[in-house]
Amino acid sequence: MTKEKNVVLIDEERVDCKRSLKGMQAKLFWIVALAFGAFQFYTAGAGPFPNLIQRAIHVGFGLVLAYSYNMYRKRERPEQKVSVADWFLIALSILGTGFVVVNYDRFMLNPASSSALDVTLAWMTILLILEASRRVVGNVFVIIASVTLLYGLLGPYMPGIWAHKGFSFEFMAQHLYMTSQGIWGTTAGIMATVVATYILFGEVLARSGGARTFIDLACAVGGRAIGGPAKVAVVSSALFGMVNGSASANVAVTGSFTIPMMKKLGYPGEFAGAVEATASTGGQLMPPIMGAAAFIIAESLGIPYLDVMIAAAIPAGLYFIGVFMSIHFYSIRNGMRGMTDTEMPNIKESLKPRNLITLFVPIAVLLYTLLQGTTATLAGFYAMVTSVVLYVLTNFKIEEIKRRLLEMVDALSSAGRAIVLIALLGGCADIVVGMLSLTGLGVKLTDAIFSLSGGMVMVALVLAMLISLVLGMGLPTTAAYILGASVAGPALINMGLLPIAAYMFIFYFSTISAFTPPVCAAVFVASGIANSNWFKTGIFAVSLGISAFIVPFIFVQSNELLLIGTPINVIGSVITALVGVILISAAIMGNLKYNVSIPLRAALFVGGLLAIYPGLVSDIIGIAVGVTVFIISKKKWLSLKMVGKPL
Repeated sequence: MTKEKNVVLIDEERVDCKRSLKGMQAKLFWIVALAFGAFQFYTAGAGPFPNLIQRAIHVGFGLVLAYSYNMYRKRERPEQKVSVADWFLIALSILGTGFVVVNYDRFMLNPASSSALDVTLAWMTILLILEASRRVVGNVFVIIASVTLLYGLLGPYMPGIWAHKGFSFEFMAQHLYMTSQGIWGTTAGIMATVVATYILFGEVLARSGGARTFIDLACAVGGRAIGGPAKVAVVSSALFGMVNGSASANVAVTGSFTIPMMKKLGYPGEFAGAVEATASTGGQLMPPIMGAAAFIIAESLGIPYLDVMIAAAIPAGLYFIGVFMSIHFYSIRNGMRGMTDTEMPNIKESLKPRNLITLFVPIAVLLYTLLQGTTATLAGFYAMVTSVVLYVLTNFKIEEIKRRLLEMVDALSSAGRAIVLIALLGGCADIVVGMLSLTGLGVKLTDAIFSLSGGMVMVALVLAMLISLVLGMGLPTTAAYILGASVAGPALINMGLLPIAAYMFIFYFSTISAFTPPVCAAVFVASGIANSNWFKTGIFAVSLGISAFIVPFIFVQSNELLLIGTPINVIGSVITALVGVILISAAIMGNLKYNVSIPLRAALFVGGLLAIYPGLVSDIIGIAVGVTVFIISKKKWLSLKMVGKPL
């Protein structure tokens, strides 16, 4: 199996806990993963089973594969077979989730009546999900889920406003296990349908050569320009990110090519790693697919996913333009050249029509079906089928068709393993969400944020940003978003912000936590490839992605950047925001075609903020500052050049 394939199916942050199965066990669990992928493929096209059945099967597969591939703790050498204890846990996982499927009708008819067996299996399944999540996701999310469970039990003993009447073991079991308000809740439902479908689609597209074509296309577009290798990283990561919602996986796939290329042409390892980490993180913000949290936004607001895509388009564009221009100005300042003809990869094969068709036609099908009002799951299914058919039938030799069909079968199995992470995230997240709702803790935390902000929107936004970034330090993006949205989302909406703007704000900061020190998963992967200091890489990444820390504060208060408003206002806001992002990038990198002194950089930064901030007066002042700094810097450069001392 190639490195590219492995990236799609492993969680890089927990790779040291992975088993390396051999022999019959490897074949057995390859088949189990294939069955999981096939189940998701079938239900994407035919439609999901009833809620509890679909979600229980989804989580059940996730538990079985988690206990088969993930060890209890880190070891110097990975185990090559499943331990006896984990075989026992696999059996219990099948029992706990299978029991829900078999008893679906009884649970629906009378969820408030439970037997001792129901309660026992409920708590057993909850504990199985927590332990599997600890192995796959990490400790932080499991600790948070456990605290919410204890809070439900110990409510009467809590101090002051945090006290509640408390709930029995039996009642909590009924709520979490026998209804769709607990571990089979909305988040698990989204993971079991929409998100799983797009993981399948991303795997199929990658196996058909999509990742390589993305990179080669980026080389063709920007490889020869100033700072070409770094710009290739931005373009390829943006393109690949459209079909891959994982920042770490995106870094590992595209970074294995772009980071060595940047270092070879003279970029410092820290900068090369930062470019890839920042660009790959932005892939989760990039329509049409984005990260899993985007689907949760659509579901929680009860709006079509297409509306989320439309709202995300301009902020994502500003993000990537900011990164791209930062690289451009850095490259000018440091004299970084583009790639020569001999350094360019051989892109003729990848850019042949048949390869471009297998890459872009499925994406076109996805966009078209979404525009026609098709559900996100079914649109993903149509795009996936299109990708498989085009890939298999672009060569009419029988042996080649067989090979490609087998490749697609293996892609289903690989995707089945990749879905394990989101299956456990969904179940564990719904424990937290279910208990926040049941105990009223979510409302209390929302009130606490409102009180701390003193009713001031900007203070509340800063608090929401800090919550999202802190949660993102120890959690995957989706988990950080779910918790941040549960706690801070209602507070922002209650203060008068548009719901989609409030949730997009939290989504942004949950996402960019992937490159924000001190815990920054995308940076860790990138610095590993670049052999660079991770902290310096993280600082560079923040400087490159500085626009991502500014734009969300603007679009929550001026919704034109979310394409909400009159056409004239939207166009004006987009143009001035674009100018502002470019000025801020120039200020951070100290170059606006000509090198800029430190005092002028400060002025340029303020000018960029004024240009982004909504309002005609601030826009005019910001643009005027930018023009003035450009003229002064050019004159200084010309004067130094005349005396033989170019800046």
